[in-house]
This record gives sequence, C-alpha cells and structure tokens, in this order.
Amino acid sequence: MTEFTVRPATVHDVNAVFHLTNDHAQAGLMLPRSKYKIITMLNNFSVVETTEKEVVACAALTPLWTDMAEIMALAVADEYQGKGIGTMLCRSLIKRAKELGFPKIIALTYQVGFFKKIGFQVTDKDQFPRKMWRECLECPKLEQCDETAMFLDL
Repeated sequence: MTEFTVRPATVHDVNAVFHLTNDHAQAGLMLPRSKYKIITMLNNFSVVETTEKEVVACAALTPLWTDMAEIMALAVADEYQGKGIGTMLCRSLIKRAKELGFPKIIALTYQVGFFKKIGFQVTDKDQFPRKMWRECLECPKLEQCDETAMFLDL
C-alpha cells in the first residue's frame, strides 16, 4: 500500500509543482503559476510524495502580514484525489501557521466544499485588503474575480 509524506518543497520539486498547478489551472480549478513565481515562493510550498518519491500534491502557505497567512496553489494529481491527501496537506499547513503564530488563514478558492470540510468559512473578499495588494493586482481576473474567499480562525 502506498504511503504519503508531507515535506517542504525543494528546487527538485519545481517542475512537479509547475505541472500540478498548471494542469489544475487548465481545468479551470485554479489560476496558473509560472516557474518563476513558484521558485520565488519555494520556501512557502510543501509537497506530498509517495513512498516511491513521486510528488502527487502541493500547496503553499504564504504570509500576508502578521495577522494572516494564505493557503494557495493547492493541487492534488487527479489519480490521487479522494484519498485524503489534500486534507493531510492542508492540516500540515494549518499546523505550520499555528507554529508561526498566525491567528487566521485565508484561501481564495473554487473548491468551497473541500475547505468547508476542514473548517473554513465563507467570507467577503473585502476582508483581505493585504491579499489585494500582494497578489490580486497581478491577476488577469482582478475586475471579475470568481473565486470564493474563505477563512479559518486559529
């Protein structure tokens, strides 16, 4: 039986993260990310790998300010969905956010049901002005954002 391990991403994972996130973006499940963006955020990424060292999921915990961090770029390979890998990865990032002292985590997502299952609540995007300053200004969907804002109080 295959076992899964969550670990910090390394430079050796950049291609896997790029393919996971952009495969999901092509399916309309998230926004695309360039390799440059992934590399500049590499310290924020964690990956899930199999016992055979195959990277099958990724996500980033990105500090926005001292009052909140964001879970972003969560992607699980299609053939591994429904096995609890996304939940395992998010729980690891939530634990890390608590260790770092963040009082809140946010997510902008198309996967509302998934995030609700792990305790997030829907809220208004206007609650996160720092997110707007940092990422949203670069987004092609800025004026017509269709993601749902969610948060988890820690």
